[in-house]
This record gives sequence, structure tokens and C-alpha cells, in this order.
Amino acid sequence: MIYVGMDISSKSFMVHAINSKKKVVFSKEIKPTRTGLRQMIKNLGRQTKLVVFEAGNQLKWVALELQGIKGVHLHVVHPNEIKWINQSSAKTDKIDARKLAQLARGDMLPRKVHIVQGEIRQLRELISARHTLQSKRVALINSIRGVLKQEGYRLPEKFFQRTNWRGHLERMRLADTQKIILSSYMTSIESLIKAEFELTRQIVGIENEDIKRLQSIPSIGELSSRVIISAVDDVNRFDSKKGIAKYGALTPRIYQSGGVTHLGRINRDGRHEVRRVLLQCAHTVARMKSYEARPLREFFERVKQRRGKKVAIVALARKLLTIAYGVLRTQTMYDPKILIPETV
Repeated sequence: MIYVGMDISSKSFMVHAINSKKKVVFSKEIKPTRTGLRQMIKNLGRQTKLVVFEAGNQLKWVALELQGIKGVHLHVVHPNEIKWINQSSAKTDKIDARKLAQLARGDMLPRKVHIVQGEIRQLRELISARHTLQSKRVALINSIRGVLKQEGYRLPEKFFQRTNWRGHLERMRLADTQKIILSSYMTSIESLIKAEFELTRQIVGIENEDIKRLQSIPSIGELSSRVIISAVDDVNRFDSKKGIAKYGALTPRIYQSGGVTHLGRINRDGRHEVRRVLLQCAHTVARMKSYEARPLREFFERVKQRRGKKVAIVALARKLLTIAYGVLRTQTMYDPKILIPETV
């Protein structure tokens, strides 16, 4: 077995490879291309290879390329799982690659990063692109608010939800310079809205049975169900509800020393898009009056009385995620009767 550690950057890949006897068999930079990867694997000979690298923005193509080579096993690690490498006093690309190879040889690697493929990969990329457009649209809206604030105007909170928001802005008494600036911002916002609408149409067009099961849960709709599915993919890779709650960035930090255990703020090391949509769903379900939502609303009210509204919303978001976990794992629709405690 050859153990290969790779430190990936945009300019080059630093590769360090050792065999089972800890002898260095390859240690140099290669070109960050498909040809460079294949040539490196070829130079390592016919032995089975375990290639290790950190997840990053080049994960997709590197993983797909290596998975297509016979005799190559892949282990992608999350950067947060090996923070000690980044925090060490001596940090270079060569040292990072060497440490990954040594961890692989010693069977001390942290858990693998799940690599999403096929339709779910497409869904995840569409959702990520849609979020990018939303962020840019919100930034432009805030820029318009900033320009108008300097001119003494304050727009209502839901101003941009009006159908005639552009006409109202065009009728404002402003200097020619401010009008030009606002016109360019408004045109960009309208273009982003159209692009966002097209991406939303593509996202909603992806359907499967798991999405339908998630939509049976109160407040989880067309977009939120697909965000959850795109992040979770295979629910069986999670051992428990706690595991998926941590993945959804909805578990508290734990501080333990001696016999004292303290739960801190919510740990945000997880899928931020899952946390974001579930918090929105939690706000919705807390106001719902339907029979299906009753046990969830009652849960929210109980936590709210003890810990306050903010904590209750986060707890409800986690509850929704664990219900989604159960629905996907059992391949059944949501049943509110399961959440209603039996009366003695």
C-alpha cells in the first residue's frame, strides 16, 4: 500500500507518498490538472494507493478524477477535523502533505467527507448558486438603502416586496448622480431576480420520494425539502439523531473539565444552509394552528416558557431535522400521532 498525502492549491498540488515501511517514494509538486494527477498515480507504480487530501473548492473534479483510476482509494478529510495541522508552528505545503500521508499510514485519519454525486450533486450546486444570487441581491438592496439614507430617505422594511418598488424609487427627487447610481443598482437587482427565478425552477424540477416525505412535515416546503436532501443525501451515513443535528449546525458546544459539563452556544460547524432553512421553518411552524403542527407547536411553547423564544426556535429547528431524519430513515410519511405523548 502507498499512502499519498496531497496539499491542494490553485497553483500546484504538493504530493508526499510513503509506503508501509515509511519510506518516501514520491515527494514533489505536480501540476493542478487531470493529466498531472494521472501521471503522478502512474509514477507510483501498480501498488494500491490511498490518497488523502482536505476538502476544498477543487474537491469535485479531483475526487471524480481519482475515483476513476483503478487501484486508487480516496479519503477526503474536513479541515476542521485536522486543525492541529493548520495551527502548528511549522506549516508549509510540503509538511501538510507529509502529515496527511503519515496519518493515513498510521490509520489515524478522521472520518471521511461524504462526496455527493449524480442528481443530488446537481441539486446542491443549484441551491448554492441560488444562495449566491440572493446574497448579491440583498447586498445591492442594502446599497440602495445606504444611498437614500445619505439623502434623508428611509425605506420601509418590506419596501422591495412591493410590485412597483422601482417606479417609486424613480419618482424620488434626487440629484442626477444618485439617479444614475440607483438606476444601475435597480437594473442589476431585476436581472438577479430573473436569474434566481430560473434557478428556483430548476431546483423545484428535481423530484424523488424522499423529497415528498420531507414535504409531509409541517412548514417544510418545496425549497426547504430540497435543501435538506441536497445536504443529507444518504441518511444512513448518520448513526443517530445527534449526528445529523451536529451536521445541521444545531447542537451546542460542550465544555467539560473534571466533573463539570457546560453547554455553550450552538456550534456552527456544519451545513449552514440546513440551519438557515430550518430556522425559517421553525418560525413558521411556531405560528401554525393545524393538527399536524400541534405537537411541534406545543414543544416550542414548553421550551419557550423555560428558556425563552430564541432558544425555543433553535430547539424546534433541531426537532424538525431529527423528524426529517426519522422520516427518511424509516421511508414513511410524517405522522403527528408519534409525537403526541400517550395519556395514562
